[in-house]
Amino acid sequence: MPYINKPIDRSQVMVTTFDELVAPDSIARIINYFIDNVDLGEMGFKNTTPATGGRPSFPPSNMAKLYLYGYRNKIRSSRKLERACEVNLEAMWLMEGLTPDHRVIADFRKENIDCMKKLYHEFTKRVTVDIETGDVSIDGSKFKAWNSKDRNFTVHKLEERMEWIEDHTAEYLRLIEIADANEDAAEGEFTREELEKKVNELQERLEKYKGYREIMIKEGLSQISLTDADCRLMKMRNGMDTAYNVQTAVDTETHMMLDYNLTNASTDHGQLAPTMEYLKGQKPDEVVNVVADKGYHRAGDYVECLEKGIIPSVIPEEGRDVYELETDYVESECDPASMEAEELAKCLHAGIIPDAYKGSIEDMEVVEVKRKPDEVKKTPEPQEPTRPGEEMKGRAREGYFVRDPEADCVYCPGGATLYRKSIKKSGDTRYCNKKLCRKCPYRDKCVTSTKYPWKEIDFSKDCLEKKAKWWEGNGPAPNDGGEKPGEEARDKKKEPGFHYEKRKVVRFKLRPNREKMDKRKCTSEHPFGTIKRWHDSGYFLLKGKRKVDGEFALFGMAYNLSRAENMFSFEELMTRVGKKAA
Repeated sequence: MPYINKPIDRSQVMVTTFDELVAPDSIARIINYFIDNVDLGEMGFKNTTPATGGRPSFPPSNMAKLYLYGYRNKIRSSRKLERACEVNLEAMWLMEGLTPDHRVIADFRKENIDCMKKLYHEFTKRVTVDIETGDVSIDGSKFKAWNSKDRNFTVHKLEERMEWIEDHTAEYLRLIEIADANEDAAEGEFTREELEKKVNELQERLEKYKGYREIMIKEGLSQISLTDADCRLMKMRNGMDTAYNVQTAVDTETHMMLDYNLTNASTDHGQLAPTMEYLKGQKPDEVVNVVADKGYHRAGDYVECLEKGIIPSVIPEEGRDVYELETDYVESECDPASMEAEELAKCLHAGIIPDAYKGSIEDMEVVEVKRKPDEVKKTPEPQEPTRPGEEMKGRAREGYFVRDPEADCVYCPGGATLYRKSIKKSGDTRYCNKKLCRKCPYRDKCVTSTKYPWKEIDFSKDCLEKKAKWWEGNGPAPNDGGEKPGEEARDKKKEPGFHYEKRKVVRFKLRPNREKMDKRKCTSEHPFGTIKRWHDSGYFLLKGKRKVDGEFALFGMAYNLSRAENMFSFEELMTRVGKKAA
């Protein structure tokens, strides 16, 4: 078979325009039209008005186009974007032939990072205006931070390294003594000068680690990262790594990412209300439905959502169909027919089911209970700063295995700390502490395995505590001198002036909507897959929570742009991005 017709002669003169080199339906034209119809100065972008003196700067509109195009097409680093301005036809078209240096490109992102989320919201509003939307599905995913695991420390990790340094220092000192006794050391062995140099290096490293530990104890940190101080060590698909936990709010009908909330929390507990704050603010007179998986289970978060006009449908644990909730009773006049957040909160605290919540809330009643006083009458004495995990350790002494997700450890009823041993195929993390288990007073009751003489316990990513089945509550409390559990509370009751307060509370049941929860399965995972795989954006290039938050706005804008391409024709999408949202 003959080859395809003769290619174009490279030396041939072509009469054409730059615009003809870009496809008529290119995504670059969508990006160009959107940025041209946005007031960047109103959003806070710098240098939107040309300076009267000095060296001319590059137009911020062209730089914004370049970044949006780059994140949409897997070109994120400033050096790659610099190269794209020279070889990529669409990038050259967007930049109108301008070729900024990589430093200029990086500085634009750094200086305008706080404006990226505003630009993201503006694009999302324009694309989703006048189209039917559904409920909101919330889910979280871990994105790798610009911080290696070796530059992240927990107290346990620091203590292990300091112990290693002390052992090696002792060994080097022993070798120095041998070298002093035998001046004619064999060839190949360390000289005295080399040994002294190693000892000095170890001592310098030891002082650094001690400084890190003091900072953690003083500021109550469970871990510290040296490159990106805001990231945290988290459990990811391939084990533990430094990351951020990004919460996304996705529409169940259009699959558009309506908003996101970037956190450094290791779990999703308590993230429902914060993630829905912006979307609820956009619909102050409406009740919003939100669905999430069981990793978001927290009673206080459900109550906070209901007070703000958000109905949460979180997948319940096996064997449960409803959540039993409780809030303080406050007598007040309210309007059950209103959908304003203030009136909804008043109704809940008054023990009245709002009309908007009928079908979701049931069996509401006002009951009188006994509670410990909220405030201590006497002024408490100043105390030393509390070390990380003290509250969890107190819970463990009540007969629970409590997992600290940030420190990646488990506190046991015997007062010991179990550390991660392995990650199972199911995704559960296994914890143990072989050394301390042998000395534990509860070892005979706790350790049931005949193969291993120590306790091993597995935790899923959503589980924070497990009850010790063998715990009876009548043995000596660990690390307190043999005092029995409950003695402190009984002694406190004998103190003059101690009493329980009678208080009215509102108790009710929240029934999640299972039909809405089923939609979550095919909604929330799609954006994460597109961003991480198709856009190759499973990791951040910037450091610090503020900058990372702005970078994820570019992730979200690139995803919504891809999603909009599949939803609308080219002409309709051009019309939408050109109209300012109300």
